[in-house]
Amino acid sequence: MIKLLWKSLLLTFIFYYFAFSQKATSDEALKIANYVRFLASDELEGRYPGTAGNYKAADFIESKFKEFGLQPISGSYRQTFPFPVAYKFSDKNSVVWEKLIERPGIPKEMWKSIPKKWNNGVEYQPLPISENGTVTGEVVFAGYGITAKDIGYDDYEGIDVNGKIVIVLIDSAEGQPKDERFIPYSKMSYKAMNAREHGAIGIIFVKVQSDSANVFFPLKVSTFHKPSGIIAIQAQRTEIAKFFPKNANLYPTEMEMQKTKKPKSFLIPDTKVTISVDISKETVEVPNVFGLIPGTDPKLSKEYIVIGAHFDHLGWGGENSLYRGKTPAIHNGADDNASGVSAILYLAEYFAKNPLRRSVIVTAFNGEEEGILGSNHFVKNSPVPIEQIVLMLNFDMVGRMKENKLNVFGTGSSTTFDKVIDSVAVLDSLILTKGSEGYGPSDHSSFYSAKIPVLFMFTGAHSDYHMPSDDAEKIDCDGILKVTSFAKKILDRYGNSNEKPDYIYTPVEKKNGKDNAPGYAKVWFGIVPNFEDNPLGLRISGVSAGSPAEKAGLQSDDIITKFGGKTVKNLQDLTYILREFKPNDIVDVVVIRQGKEIVFKVKLVGR
Repeated sequence: MIKLLWKSLLLTFIFYYFAFSQKATSDEALKIANYVRFLASDELEGRYPGTAGNYKAADFIESKFKEFGLQPISGSYRQTFPFPVAYKFSDKNSVVWEKLIERPGIPKEMWKSIPKKWNNGVEYQPLPISENGTVTGEVVFAGYGITAKDIGYDDYEGIDVNGKIVIVLIDSAEGQPKDERFIPYSKMSYKAMNAREHGAIGIIFVKVQSDSANVFFPLKVSTFHKPSGIIAIQAQRTEIAKFFPKNANLYPTEMEMQKTKKPKSFLIPDTKVTISVDISKETVEVPNVFGLIPGTDPKLSKEYIVIGAHFDHLGWGGENSLYRGKTPAIHNGADDNASGVSAILYLAEYFAKNPLRRSVIVTAFNGEEEGILGSNHFVKNSPVPIEQIVLMLNFDMVGRMKENKLNVFGTGSSTTFDKVIDSVAVLDSLILTKGSEGYGPSDHSSFYSAKIPVLFMFTGAHSDYHMPSDDAEKIDCDGILKVTSFAKKILDRYGNSNEKPDYIYTPVEKKNGKDNAPGYAKVWFGIVPNFEDNPLGLRISGVSAGSPAEKAGLQSDDIITKFGGKTVKNLQDLTYILREFKPNDIVDVVVIRQGKEIVFKVKLVGR
């Protein structure tokens, strides 16, 4: 009995220790702290979509919705969509080299080639940015695969790679680039696009000389990996070096390029290679989780307000992580976005007890970190008529409030917002930083693209963003309670008023780019990308008001296939192509709209 008593006291102490370390000084804030602590626990391993931790988080959220009395929609609390979790390789993948063997004293036309077959996962590995298919061609060493006219460097100058397969070193002429001039040109997606635009039909990536030169990059699945319009593989350095001529071995050539900072590209003589790639993504169904609070008014209850926050995070890291440690670490995502989910759970319980005249859908979105996938799916497959959603409130990173300061974005998406928000802020003694834009890097953007007024709440950036150190003990749960108090008043205003907020298309405030350093775009185009795969090109979710894209006539759901004469396969392509233009340039932009090809003249402006 005494042991049980001491155990109970110890657990109570631990609970309150963690709660108060999370700045929770009331029962309501302690409730929020409890939500944050579970969602950001190591048990959930960072809540990456498709993992056990992500499903546990979904189960927890659904259980709370049921506990609070929220209703399912069409018989379910979930809406699933496919999410890639692994790559699959068929037996069609192959690499076969043919190199003429020199026979002294024998005419060259009598030399014979000896085929050399590589094994997938041993001498080579297909890359996620590869297209599927088979190519055969001569082989050209194209250095680092960079064309950077603004710094006077071009690995393709003076060589013809049309219809050929290029070997390209990963990184740049600085090795692993220390010179900032080369950083924008070091990504494999850029090098694949550049090779393709120079006419190459395949690209073989090779690591620069290092201790891990023969170790392949791990095949981490990401929705940001898009086919690049070219066959692409990575080769083991030791094996690829065997095909270089004796007078231009790989290592001395690489060292000379790093020393001189000048290209040294050449045709590898008497060598051909056939590469076949057949790679696909294995997917699993992952859930958005939602619950309905019916409105009390017979008429207004047919209109809906969506309260949302994403519940996924980065798992053990991945390419979206800013962590550079050598040992993998769980990214618990306490602020991003256990804080936002805790806020909507608190609001769900409150409004279940105090329903509004309009109906409320409380939604925890999945896949936000991989390109607002869950909210995009929700909008395109809305569980209620999309035109009957009158407002969306988004909570993302609301757990680090300082000095009663709150950022609220989307204030220009309705003419009614500024007055209401300012009056509520006074009541709650909040200091607001407002942004008028309806688009932004979170789930509200999906709703704004669907012409729904939005408000996005955010307490600010910090050094733990996308780091393993974003943990529960750093969360200000009293601050989250202030955010929910602010949100309750806004929801009360719009949930109970006969008048619904109007929708306004707000101009995007142009921001300065990453100075005007070489390698970065100096122009603004103004599209809102869609992150879903599309074999035809880059589908856009919308265009920014007042942007060159809008003025030219581009619209939501257009598929951009060419920009300035260059092929656009994905967002990365467009990003790289924009670097080549300057303000006031007029470019042809080719789009597919409802199956028809249309060409627009776009006048670019400075950033």
